Amino acid sequence: MATTTANETGPGVRQLLAAASGRIRRVKAFDRLATGVVTFGGIAVIIAVSFIFVFILGQTLPLFRAAEGERHGTVALAPVPPVSPVEGEGASPLPVSPAGPAAPLVFGVDEYQMYLYELLPDGRIAFFRMLDSSFARQYTIDEMGGARVTAASRSVSGDYLGIGTSDGRVLLRQVRFRPVYEEQSLADLETEVRDRGAFLLDAERRPIIEVAYAETDGRRTAAGFATPGEIVVVLSDDEGAEHRSVLAAEDGEEFTRVRLGRGDTVVATSRAGNLYHWELVPEARLTEITRVSDRPITALEYTLGGVTLVVGDDTGALAGWFRVRPSEDAPEMRFVRAHTYEPQGAAIRDIGASTRGKAFVTADASGGVVLRHQTSERTVLSFPGQGQPIDDVVLTPKMDAILAKHEGGEISGYTIDAPHPEVSWKALFGKVWYEGYAEPEYVWQSTGATDDFEQKLSLVPLVFGTIKGTLYALLFAVPLAILGALYTSQFMHPTLKNRVKPTVEIMAALPSVVVGFIAGLWLASRVERAVVPVLLMFLLLPAFGTAGVLAWDRLPRDLHKRLKPGMEIALILPMLVLGGWVALRLGPGVEEALFGGDFRLWLNSALGLVYDQRNALVVGLAMGFAVIPIIFTISEDSFSSVPPHLTAASLALGASRWQTALRVVLPTASPGVFSAVMIGFGRAVGETMIVLMATGNTPVMDWSIFNGMRTLSANIAVEIPEAPHGGTLYRTLFLAGLVLFVMTFLVNTVAEVVRQRLRDRYKAI
Repeated sequence: MATTTANETGPGVRQLLAAASGRIRRVKAFDRLATGVVTFGGIAVIIAVSFIFVFILGQTLPLFRAAEGERHGTVALAPVPPVSPVEGEGASPLPVSPAGPAAPLVFGVDEYQMYLYELLPDGRIAFFRMLDSSFARQYTIDEMGGARVTAASRSVSGDYLGIGTSDGRVLLRQVRFRPVYEEQSLADLETEVRDRGAFLLDAERRPIIEVAYAETDGRRTAAGFATPGEIVVVLSDDEGAEHRSVLAAEDGEEFTRVRLGRGDTVVATSRAGNLYHWELVPEARLTEITRVSDRPITALEYTLGGVTLVVGDDTGALAGWFRVRPSEDAPEMRFVRAHTYEPQGAAIRDIGASTRGKAFVTADASGGVVLRHQTSERTVLSFPGQGQPIDDVVLTPKMDAILAKHEGGEISGYTIDAPHPEVSWKALFGKVWYEGYAEPEYVWQSTGATDDFEQKLSLVPLVFGTIKGTLYALLFAVPLAILGALYTSQFMHPTLKNRVKPTVEIMAALPSVVVGFIAGLWLASRVERAVVPVLLMFLLLPAFGTAGVLAWDRLPRDLHKRLKPGMEIALILPMLVLGGWVALRLGPGVEEALFGGDFRLWLNSALGLVYDQRNALVVGLAMGFAVIPIIFTISEDSFSSVPPHLTAASLALGASRWQTALRVVLPTASPGVFSAVMIGFGRAVGETMIVLMATGNTPVMDWSIFNGMRTLSANIAVEIPEAPHGGTLYRTLFLAGLVLFVMTFLVNTVAEVVRQRLRDRYKAI
């Protein structure tokens, strides 16, 4: 009998072991490679997210950087020589004596800080070069006629000078600067002093004590007093005609300061601490006397825009006042103390307002200088006094320097670096009393049409809008997605399931910009025309769908046997369509019977609510449509992953399929379902295009489903193209992104903790 060897019959044991070892080594190598790739990918994701967080934080932190400033001592201006025969355009050829030791009354500076000008007591306006403090040129006022300047004021913007003389007149001038460019770079400035006319303020020719001058659209207004108890106002109309008014104090009070507000109004303060307000058109009328301090008022100035009055007294107390209407039906507006600032410790001598924002600087009797911001109420910078009182203080137009004139005429200079004075924790997250508002509110309004616009940067309405939009989207999406996933996994026929689930998952791939486009341009208008039928659908669709389920159980037994289990959808869908049709047919009749034929009008008259075409209802439907696929897919996978022996045991013990689904499957899959909801929440919180296109983007704080809102993400998309790089708005938008980042991080952290607890609770099943 022939024998065979191992080589003839096949590979031996050694060869098999060697081949198996080779395969094992390759599998282990692939495992190590896959582990490395997954680990590297996970670490890379963590690093990328960390870098994003660090970048956002880095762009945000400069908002809260402390301002910096430095005092440079006294500016030694060159002596002003006598007037030469020709002293530049507009100068007088009349000889005028040197200024001598007399101190200037007011001064100003151009926006480039190339020239500083002073009004001298003999009526000359002298210009100095800021670079080396040298004398540049001077202009004289022909109308002085030997009189002296006894009072003067400079307007907040426009460099309008009101010059009160010793013979009862007010001379009006404007200082103007024109840039001169050489090879597209600024080489010099041309200076000009424009004659804006003159008024006889005091008929008895007494020296003017206090004066104010403003010009709006060619109309000139001057106010002042030669006796502390009576203010004279002269106003020229569009035709040039003069209108004179005499404004008297009450109960023998003495005025201390007078200023001109917007809209032909005059305000004055008294030694008793009262604030007077008059309207000049159509005729002078005292509208209000308000007690603003228990001490004599020593400083009064409007901030840019002429709405808010900053009032300082002889104790250093400082407050911002403006007029509001206490209620919609109130006949008169009233002054309110909208802002209270940190006291200065010494009598406030002067207030210098910014010409480009709501910042202002205050100077006191001890020589102290403090930079503040009206809206944020911040004390931005503070320079201690040197013991020499300050009469006049100027904040440069670009807010990069402060110039202060002391009693003796010396001028002190301060350089400042305060890029974001309007930002404070209160301005970002607290209620602020803005100009024109009846009470403190949370408001976002970053830009306006004029420089005197008060920037409103509260993030609270945006956080509120984000939560509101997310809430309404989840209210629509969560029940449909979870219950739909539960039905699909536990009741639907496998053939239908294999078609339904991929279809729903494909919905997630639909671009959100397409959903937002459809919602904003098509759905919003349809809902507006049929809002009552849409609301009825929320009641009728569940009712008709439930009726379809109940009807399925009551089908004839023979027919029921011929139908496959899980085919209930064939009856439920027609019932849902029928419910929608019934809602559309009943809607007009219900609207006529219950709401007088116009639901939107009834909403406004009966409930005080406004119906916006693009509102939270539309956003909820559209964003819910975008969120449903995510929640549905994850929930369905969780339900399908429940061990079959649990459902089999429940059914064997006599539970119905619905009882099993609700009491066994749903609790067991709750960790996955909760994760699905949280992922859907994150998707809704970060959604940009849908809320951008389907809402009015109005940052209002109202839970009404018929109003719009503005979310953090949509606000970033809307505002970032208009935000100057490195500016306050630019960095505030990054802060909004940081808030959104932190919100989602905290929600996901809480969600993970809850998910782990649910998992630990049901892991033993």
